[in-house]
Amino acid sequence: MFKFVVGIWITAGLILGFAVPPIVDNATGGRLMTPQIAFFHVPMAVAMEVAFILAAWNGVRWLMSRDKKFDALSLSYAEVGTVFGIIATCSGSVFAKSNWGAYWSWDPQQVGILTTLLTYGALFSLRGAVEDEDKKRNLWAVYALIGLLTALFSTVVYRRLLPEMGTLHPKNTLVTSDPLNKFALWFNVTGYVMLLVFVANVRARLEMAGERLKELQWA
Repeated sequence: MFKFVVGIWITAGLILGFAVPPIVDNATGGRLMTPQIAFFHVPMAVAMEVAFILAAWNGVRWLMSRDKKFDALSLSYAEVGTVFGIIATCSGSVFAKSNWGAYWSWDPQQVGILTTLLTYGALFSLRGAVEDEDKKRNLWAVYALIGLLTALFSTVVYRRLLPEMGTLHPKNTLVTSDPLNKFALWFNVTGYVMLLVFVANVRARLEMAGERLKELQWA
């Protein structure tokens, strides 16, 4: 049932994105081009952050309970969040080309999300390099916290430390847009977060199934 709700919600969000008027850049006062991408790109980026928060939280739950399902959830949220981040980066590049003339300009926000994705790529490699299962899970819980701190600083905190014109990206779009655009943005954020939860839980079940197969092989 949940997957049908998610599908209907996301479809409605896409339609809503095409129906509302263009978003206004609160830094310049001009209307942004290809606004429909914003209703996909921004929610994807927010869902990425939510995924990394849930990855860290489930890592802590593993340390507290030693229940393998929490480690599986932590890894799954991190993996799906990384995929969402890649999608947000690609769609953001198209948006950047339309509004600022280049797919990539080393804008602080672009550098921040790239740093985040590279960090998680390194953390996945570090997890894979450990053979002892319990040690791998313990280390991953720490890695997930490190990844979350990196993501929050690189994509949320750092840009707010910059001067007003230090980034091309409009600031606080989710809270300063006009009411209709704000509703459309948050509607889509909700949809993609629900999609994140659904996909991550499916991925976690696959991870747990893989663990049970390993246990049967050694039994």
